[in-house]
Amino acid sequence: MSVSGRLRYRWRTLFARETLDAELDAELADHLDRETAANITRGMSPAAARRAARVEFGAVQRYKEEARDTRGLRWLEDLRQDLRFATRMIVKSPLFTGIVVVTLALGIGLNTAVFSVIDALLLRPLPGVRAPNELVQLYRTSPGNQRFNTSSVPHYIDVRKRSADVFAGVAAWSFVPMSVSTGDRPVRVFGGMVSANYFSVLGAQAALGRTFVPAEDEGRGAHPVSVLSDGAWKNLFGADPRVVGRTFLVNGQRVEVVGVTAPEFRGAMPIVSIALYMPLMQLGQLRPGSVSDFENRGNNIMNMVARLRPGVSLAQASARINAVSAELFAEFPEEYKNRGMNLVPQAKAGIHPSMRDAQLGLTAVVMCVVGLLLLVACVNVANLFLARASDRAREMAIRLALGARHGTLLRQLMVESLLFSLLAGGTGILVALAAISVANQITLPVDIDIRPDLRLSPLVLWFALGVTVLTGVVFGLVPAMQATRPSLLPALKGELPAGGSRSRVSRVLVVAQVALSMILLVSAGLFALNLQSVTTIDKGFSSDHLAIGEVDPTLQGYTSAAIDEFFQRLRERIRAQPSVQSVGFVDQLPLNLNGSDTGVEIPSYIPAENEGMSIQYAIASPDYFRTMGVALLRGRDFTQQDNANTMRVMVVNQRFVDRFWPGQNALGKLVNVGRSQYAVIGVVPTGKYKSLGEDPLAHMWFSQSQRSTFGMAIVVRTTGDPSAFLGTLRREVAALDPNLPLSNLRTMEQHLGITLLPARLAAVTLGLFGVLGLLLASVGIYGVMAYSVAQRTREIGIRMAIGASSGAVIRMIMRQGLSLVLIGSAIGLVGAMLASRLLAGILYGSNAIHPAAFAVVPLVLIAASAAATFIPARRAAAVDPAITLRSD
Repeated sequence: MSVSGRLRYRWRTLFARETLDAELDAELADHLDRETAANITRGMSPAAARRAARVEFGAVQRYKEEARDTRGLRWLEDLRQDLRFATRMIVKSPLFTGIVVVTLALGIGLNTAVFSVIDALLLRPLPGVRAPNELVQLYRTSPGNQRFNTSSVPHYIDVRKRSADVFAGVAAWSFVPMSVSTGDRPVRVFGGMVSANYFSVLGAQAALGRTFVPAEDEGRGAHPVSVLSDGAWKNLFGADPRVVGRTFLVNGQRVEVVGVTAPEFRGAMPIVSIALYMPLMQLGQLRPGSVSDFENRGNNIMNMVARLRPGVSLAQASARINAVSAELFAEFPEEYKNRGMNLVPQAKAGIHPSMRDAQLGLTAVVMCVVGLLLLVACVNVANLFLARASDRAREMAIRLALGARHGTLLRQLMVESLLFSLLAGGTGILVALAAISVANQITLPVDIDIRPDLRLSPLVLWFALGVTVLTGVVFGLVPAMQATRPSLLPALKGELPAGGSRSRVSRVLVVAQVALSMILLVSAGLFALNLQSVTTIDKGFSSDHLAIGEVDPTLQGYTSAAIDEFFQRLRERIRAQPSVQSVGFVDQLPLNLNGSDTGVEIPSYIPAENEGMSIQYAIASPDYFRTMGVALLRGRDFTQQDNANTMRVMVVNQRFVDRFWPGQNALGKLVNVGRSQYAVIGVVPTGKYKSLGEDPLAHMWFSQSQRSTFGMAIVVRTTGDPSAFLGTLRREVAALDPNLPLSNLRTMEQHLGITLLPARLAAVTLGLFGVLGLLLASVGIYGVMAYSVAQRTREIGIRMAIGASSGAVIRMIMRQGLSLVLIGSAIGLVGAMLASRLLAGILYGSNAIHPAAFAVVPLVLIAASAAATFIPARRAAAVDPAITLRSD
C-alpha cells in the first residue's frame, strides 16, 4: 500500500469506526467460511463442519479485538474521545477557561519573546550567507587583551596569504561613517569598508547586479564602486530596479552602484544595519588621511572573517594561525612581541565575542526571571485545577465505582490540561508577537542602525511548543493525581472530608507561589534600585547644561589645514552666542559606544609579565575640560600654543599617575606613544570612560592641534536649557558648510540615557515581570483562601452558632492564610539571597545589592497577600449560622 493509501486508511480508522468494524466482520466471516470448508474436506458433514467452526468463535472474537487494536489504532480512538470530552469541559466553563488561558498565556508569551532575543543574538546563524557553520572570526591578542583585538591592513594581507592551506578565503571589514548624497543634501550613514572577497567568503549573492570582483582588491583609490544594502536601495534610491550603473556622492566623490544585496543579508555582524559597502582599496576616500594604514601594522582598524576549507577542523586552523603568528614575529619582532591570534567559530561569536559572557549572563538572568513568572502562573493554575478537582470528586468517584481505571481517568485529565495549555500557547504566541513588535520598534538615538531582527523563527516556535507542553504537565499533573484518588464513600454522597491531602497540596502550592514571587520581586527590586543609584555615581564630569553634536569635515574631503581652520571658526561662532559659557571638542565622548586605545612606554617603568600597556585615550581641544566641568588636580589645560610646532603634550587622569608614578609628581614626566614622546602637563580626576560599572581605568588626552583625527564631538555648556541650543548648533555648522552633516545632536543627559538604556530596559522589563508576579500571587492566594472558606462554610456556621464573633472568624482565616505567606516569604528570601549573588556580576557598582530590596519587597508582598486573604475572611464572617445549619 502506498504512503497516501496508508494515511487515508488511518484517517478512516480514526474517524470512521463503523467502516473498520464492517471490514473486520467481513474478514472474520470469510475466515469462518474457509474453516468450515476445511472441516468438510476432512470428512465432516456440512452441519458438523459449521458447528466445529463455531466452537472457535471465542478465539475468533479475540482475533477481532486484536485486529481492531492493531489495525484500528485504539489509542487514537481513545485520544479522540479524550479530546472530545476535554473540549466539552472547556466550553462548559468559559470563565474558568478564560482565567487559565490568560494566566498561562502571559507566562508562555513572555518566555517566547525573551527566547526570541536569545535566538537573534546568540543562536541564529548568519542570515543570507552560505554554510555559516564554516565561518570563523580572527582576532589579534596582546598583553592586557588576550582575545579580541582587531587587525591592521598589513596584518590582514599577511594572514590571508599565509593561511590559504586551511582557509578557502579570509576577508576584512570595518564600519566607516560616510557622507552620502543622492540629492541636494548629504546624510551621514554607517557603511562597510570591506575587502573585495568579503561577499565571496561569506557566500552572499547580489539580488541586483554583482558584488565586488578580485580585481577591486588591487590599485589604491582605483575602484570608486559600491554595493548597496537592500535598505539603502529602498531608502536612498526608491527601490529603482535600474539602480545598477547609477552614481552618487560618497564623501564628496562620485561612486558607481554595481549591485544590491539580498534583503536577508546583514553582513558579518547582523545586529548592525549597513547602508552600503565599498572596497578596502578606497581607504583614502573613506578615511581621508589614512592612506598610511596600508603599511601601518599598529593601526588595528579591520575585523577578519574566514571560511574553513572542506575537511579542515578548527584545531587544524588554529594550529596554522599560531604558526603564522610565529612567522610574523620572526619577521617583525617589535610589532609582534607577546602578540598572537585567536580563532572564534562564528556560531559562538554572538554580537561580538568580547560581549558574549555579558550577553549570556544578562539573558540567563532575564530567562530565569520569566521562567519564575511562568512557574508562578503554573502554580496559580494548579491551585485552580485543584479546587476544580474537588468539585469533580463525585464525578470521579462514580466513574471509579462503575469500573473506570485510575490510569484512564489520569490520562483524560492530562489531555484536558494539555488542551488548556495548547490554547494558552496559541494565545501566548500573540502575546509574544506583540512584545516582539514593541521591541523591534526600539531604536537607539545614534547613527548606527542597531536592529536585532527579533522574530518567531522555527527554533523559537519549537521552544514555544516545548514550553507549552511542559506547562500543561507542570500545572496539570498534581491536580489530576489528586482528582483520580477521591475518598469514594464521602464523594459518592457528595461530601468532602475536612483537611486531607488535597488541602495539604493546596497549602504547599501557596507556599511555593509566594516563595517564587518573592525571588521575582526582589530581583526586580535590585535592578530598579541599582538603576536609581547609578545616576549618582561620580562620572568624573558634570552632565547638566551640555549640548553635543558630532561633525566630521573629512567626509567632505577637508585637508588637515582646512579642518583646523573649520574648528577654529566654529569655536568662535559658538562662543559668540549669548547663552554659551564655554565650548570644546573631543573625538571620543565619555561613556560612548566605542573607544580608542594605544600602546605606551614609560621610561624607567618595567611592565610586569603580560601586563597590558595599551591605554584608552581621547583627542581634546582647549577648554574641553572646563566645558565638561572637570577640575584640574595639577598642572594646566591645553592651549592654542600646543600645536604642531611645540613639544607634544598630554593630560592624564589620577589612575594613570597612580599606576606608573605612584607617590610622585607627574608634571613633566615623559611618555612614549609610538614614535613620539609626550610630556604630561596636567592631571585630572579619574572618571568613567567606557561604562558606569567599570573599575578605575588609566586614561590620557592629546591636544587636537598635535594629533590628527577625523570627526569630533562638539561640547557646549549653556546657561539655560541645552536642548534649546541644539537648533542653534545646527545652524552654526550649516553656516560654515551647508553640505557637512551634523549627527548625533542631543544633550549630554540624552547621551547618558543611551549608556543606561540596557540597564533601563532590564529594570523596566524585570519590574513589569515583578508586578505581574505579584498580581498572580495575590490572585492565587485569594482563590485558595476563597475556596477554603467555601469548603468550611458549615464549620464556620457552627463556630458562630456557639458564640464565635465575626472578628474571631476573620482572625482565624487571616492567621491561616498569612502563616502560609510568611513561610513562603522566608523560603523566598533565602532563594532571593542566593539569586542576588548571581545578579551581582551584572549590576553596577560595588554596592549593587541593596538591603532595601530585601526589606521593602517582603512588606509589599505580605501586604498584598493580607489584602487577598482579608476579602474571603470578611466574607466568611458574614455567614448567617442559622441559614448555614438549616441548609445542612
